[in-house]
Order: sequence, then structure tokens, then C-alpha cells
Amino acid sequence: MSNNKWSEQKIDQLLSQVPKHQDTRSKDEVLRRLQQDERLAEVSPMNRKRWIPPVVALAALITLTLLGATLINKPNNFMDSAFDSNSQSAESKAIEMDSSDNNQTSITAADEDTSNESKEEAETFDDASEKVTSESEMPVAKSAVGSNGTTANSSDVENHTAFIIGLVSQDALVVPVTFLIPNDQIQEDFGNLSPNTLQLYEQYADEIDEEGLGFIEYHPFKGSFEIDQDQLNHRLPNEHDYDLSSATLEAYNESLQFTFEGFTQINHQNEDGSQAEFDQVGQVTPTVLSNGLFKTAVYPYTDSTGKVYMVPSLNETYNNVSEAMDALKTPPNDFFGKAIPRSVTYTIEEIQGIIHIKFTEPLELNSLSQDQSTQLIESFVLTGATFDVQVQLDNVLEEQWNGINLTQPIEQPLGLNKYSW
Repeated sequence: MSNNKWSEQKIDQLLSQVPKHQDTRSKDEVLRRLQQDERLAEVSPMNRKRWIPPVVALAALITLTLLGATLINKPNNFMDSAFDSNSQSAESKAIEMDSSDNNQTSITAADEDTSNESKEEAETFDDASEKVTSESEMPVAKSAVGSNGTTANSSDVENHTAFIIGLVSQDALVVPVTFLIPNDQIQEDFGNLSPNTLQLYEQYADEIDEEGLGFIEYHPFKGSFEIDQDQLNHRLPNEHDYDLSSATLEAYNESLQFTFEGFTQINHQNEDGSQAEFDQVGQVTPTVLSNGLFKTAVYPYTDSTGKVYMVPSLNETYNNVSEAMDALKTPPNDFFGKAIPRSVTYTIEEIQGIIHIKFTEPLELNSLSQDQSTQLIESFVLTGATFDVQVQLDNVLEEQWNGINLTQPIEQPLGLNKYSW
């Protein structure tokens, strides 16, 4: 800053030296000149324009620039302080509205669920006499391998008739299922007649809720069946899908194999009785029925719903039961599970017609899970049954396990994967 100091005396001195201006015009002359000035002519209010002095505009621009910089540097603090009270008020209102909407939605959804459940329960009740329930919904008799097993034995058919059918899973795997039909129902449907497997199939196959059990809708077979002595003739319609691929043809043959025990073979015919031709194989040869003697190993299979079934591997047959028992250690495909834990080793010996499975180390079944122990025993027993032999387990610590007497041969089952009708 400058060090020069201005005194009041000096300022007065300078002001006194400024020339004095005088206007000698009269008031009338000044008025007349103003009236003659065109710039002061009267302007219509509609055409008058507002304008902002440059200094004011410049000041406003500087103010906006500074305010923008403030917002950029501290936006959150500024917004919080400026709108805190309004935000709290709006948030409270939003919460109240959202809570009200959610309550209303919950009430509506609950009403809809209750209505749907009531409707479904009514439909289930109406169809109860026509549909099949699983063993988890209706208790079944104790099997040859205990209350948690899946096989059916002689005690199961004391007051029931076993109806066995090959159902097709979502994986296109054919699973033999045994339905235990009360003899009162058999008496009502057949009188005093003891029905064969074809008669059972024609009476009950269409009533099975296959999709409800986790299978695909496959039955009843297309066409018709007729008995020819100890054989069956399957009269096929012109349009059928059993020969679409090797997989569909395999499922067709395996389902026939599991369903029609008691007959020697099934002949495949056209509607006019001539021999049928399939796209995959040409003239199709008869399906020879093994009647349960599949000579193969039986493995656990878990379907898409988590249900475990025991299924014979019909694609793999063995010369003797020892080979089949050895095969249980290694499943033949990804669908079948491992029936025997890797830590369990054993030898196989036939003594007086009984197949003895002797474990190398003493086996404690209770050291395994319930499912592992059940599947281990069932795999051995069911594999032996495909060769029509009984099985005894040796070197097991438990003499009794889950209702099974392990000191003697285990009874051969009459059917796999039981369900109550």
C-alpha cells in the first residue's frame, strides 16, 4: 500500500481549485429542450425492455461461480444441512407408506395362499381314491432289510398284492417300482380271480401319478396286449415313439422287462399282426423276459427329487454272482451311486447254495450312516436275488441291525422300491 497520507486540509484545497460550472438557461428553455428530445418520447409499456446493468450481471456470475465451487468441494455437507429437515420428513412419510403397502400386500398374498391351499387340498382329497401315495406319506410294511429299506418281502404281501412296473425317471433311467395293493381292492376289482401281471397292469397302470412320484408320464403303453400261451403280443399303433432313438428303445425294453413277469417273452407286432419294424433296428426281435433273474449288480440311484431307489444295471450282465458282487465296488455310470464304501473290503464264497460275504475287517454298521448301511445290505441282497441266491453277511459286529438277523441268510425280496397304494 502507498505511504502517502491525505489530510483533510489538502483535500479541501484541491476541491477548491476545481472550476465551478454554471447553467444560465432559464427553466422554460430547459423544459422546451427536453420536450423536443426524441429519446424522451413516450414508449408503450408492451415494448419496454428490462435490462440488467453489466455490473450487476458480472456480480451475479461471480457469485454463482463461488457457489458452484462450494458445492463441488463439500456437496454432502451442504446437501445434508440444506435439506436435513425436509429429508427426515419425507423419509418418515415414505416409511409409513411402504409399511402400509407391505401390510396390504402381505394380507393379499396370505389370502391368495390360503385360497390356493384350500383349493389344492380339495383337489387332492377328490383324487385321493385314484392316486398313489409314497411310503413317506403312508406307512408300509417292514422290508427284508429293515424298516428303512426299500425292498418288499413276504411279510409285505400277507394282506397285499405286489404290482411291479418299470417307471421312467427324469434321467431316462427305468426304475422297477413295487406297489402294494390291498387285497380288499384286488377282491373288489377282480373278484376271486388271482390277476396276472398283464391284468394288474391294465387295471392300475393308468391310475399311477407318475409325475407326482418324480417320474415322467410314460404309461400306459401305446397299443394293446394279448396273451398267446406263455407269451405276450404287443400290437403297436402306426404312430409311436418307442423307436425314436436307441435311448427310447432301451427304455421301452427295460420297462417291459420289469413289468410283465410271469411271461417268457413279448412279441412286437403291427396292428395287423405282422412283425413290427423299428427305425433303429429294422424288424424287431422279441423281448425275452428274465423274470427277475437279470444276473447283474444292483445299485442305488438318486433321482432329481432326492429319492433313492435300488436299480438293476440291465446293461451289464455277469457269468456268476461273484463277478456281480465285485462289480458293486465300481458303479458302471454316473447315474448309479457307490453301494460299498471304499474302506469296506470283502471276499465272496458260496457255501451250500448260500453266498457268504465275509468282510476283511470286522464291519460295524453303526459306524456308517443309516443310508450307507441300508444301501450296502440291499445291494448285496438284491444282487444275489438276480441270480436267485440268498446272501449272508459274515464278520459283522452287530448280530441284529434294524430288524435284520445277521446271524443267518437274509430273505430274498419279492420286489424293489415299494410304495403303498
